Amino acid sequence: MGDIRWAIIHPFQLRVKRGIEVYVWNLARSLKMQGVDVDILTWAGDLEIPEEVQEAGVKVKKIPRVRYFQDYFGIPFLVWWLLTGHYEHVFVHFAGYGEGLAFLITRLIKRIKFSVVFHFPRSLVPHRYVEFDKWGFGHKAEHLIGVSKATAEEVKKWANRECKAIGHGVDTNKFKPDQNLRIRTRTELGINADVPVLVSVNALEERKGIQWTVKAIPELLPKLPGLHFIIVGDGPYRSTLEHLVEDLKLTDQVHFLGSQNDVRPYLCAGDLNMVLSRGEASSISLLEGLACGLPAVTSSHPPFDELLRQDWGVCVNEEDTSQVVDGVFRLLMDKQALRSMGITGRQMVIKSHNWDSIAGQYIQLICEVK
Repeated sequence: MGDIRWAIIHPFQLRVKRGIEVYVWNLARSLKMQGVDVDILTWAGDLEIPEEVQEAGVKVKKIPRVRYFQDYFGIPFLVWWLLTGHYEHVFVHFAGYGEGLAFLITRLIKRIKFSVVFHFPRSLVPHRYVEFDKWGFGHKAEHLIGVSKATAEEVKKWANRECKAIGHGVDTNKFKPDQNLRIRTRTELGINADVPVLVSVNALEERKGIQWTVKAIPELLPKLPGLHFIIVGDGPYRSTLEHLVEDLKLTDQVHFLGSQNDVRPYLCAGDLNMVLSRGEASSISLLEGLACGLPAVTSSHPPFDELLRQDWGVCVNEEDTSQVVDGVFRLLMDKQALRSMGITGRQMVIKSHNWDSIAGQYIQLICEVK
């Protein structure tokens, strides 16, 4: 393939750990494993660079931390790295944290080929698209990339040009069924081995829809005695959810575990992954659950219509409690079918959402124009 040198600009890699940051770490690692020399340009922060990213040889260049105006302070660093890094291509994810002005200055001196990766639909965060408009990223970029077909369609309408859909990936060697981990995690949580367990791994925000599962539990308990619901994540909606659980007298059934560095034990401990959110660009929690052999109940909003098939889950109107109850009950009552769905869902992720495949799509997209 020859020497290829790329940069990925994302300011928050060492500040927070969301789906977008996980995406960047794994993409960079897989690109490096396929022969692309990758630098990540980011702000300094408290988080550690993942060990597997370091082992792969991905370089992380850090803009020093300052107390105020970090985005402005980072501009000269970005300009210098772009001018001296000999990058054949650069990927950006935002335009409002110094990237816009840094590219404007750099391109006055040297033409830099870059593409924009969209991890959020315009309908959810319109201000991000205003920032892209301000700096002309929509028409100056070589390529526009959306992490789902639904997001790509929104970008296409906004930019009036094509947007390539390249989805999320999953490390299927890391996320996989593990019976021993399942038993150990349930024991630690005080949950019997033979009772049904629902799982949600999400930021605790209203739009993530965790409340719809909670509201369904009182109707599910008579049909599924001993049912538990594990909630992994934290956020501003947590107190509202906790009050809802208390009001419904479900404190023995619902477990708030907060943010976890490793979500695998809880996915492996579950029987169904509850993903009843709206406004998603993609869903890494859905794919990680499927990789662990966990069928899903999702909302009927995009992009779940392109990620979910009846072979490994069911879509419901999340605000209709009867639909949620019916979907959960129907799946959990047929254990043989549930196991089969778990196997099929994992096979789909291995085939279509492994990181080598995702990185390969990036390489094909960028290198085919040469």
